[in-house]
Amino acid sequence: MSGGPPRRAVVTEVPRSGAFRGNEGPSGPVKPSSPRGVPPGPSLRRWSIAIGHARDGISHAWQTQPNLRIHSAVAAMVVGLGTFLGLATAEWFAILLCITLVIALELVNTAVEACVDLVTRETHPLARTAKDVAAGAVLVGVVGSVLIGAVIFVPRLYQLIVW
Repeated sequence: MSGGPPRRAVVTEVPRSGAFRGNEGPSGPVKPSSPRGVPPGPSLRRWSIAIGHARDGISHAWQTQPNLRIHSAVAAMVVGLGTFLGLATAEWFAILLCITLVIALELVNTAVEACVDLVTRETHPLARTAKDVAAGAVLVGVVGSVLIGAVIFVPRLYQLIVW
């Protein structure tokens, strides 16, 4: 390790793709704006407004995404089964983490789909890739959650059926 200051990369030209670094726009530096009337700086009002926007996003996803409703129904059944079987604290932690992961991934998938649709309604290979990758993330989360659920529930259900 050298004792000097860290070296910084120097960009000598603007990328041809139209992408810009940091807070630079095509006309130079851009001041960050306060989105949708949110007052700048930390405050209870700012937090309340942000929570309202998050609630609106979840509500939109609930109304427009059947898979979110399916995941939620399955989650409710899993919680009911876990309550019936008397899961241990660590098992509840794993189950609730899986439920949270799948719901969060479904919300992110919805956001990616909305952003891609905003940019283009045409069939474009990159738009399809973005949507497919986001859906793949949900699938990975669901498969992992099912495996974790099987590890937790199958032995307990087996004991219940055998006795």
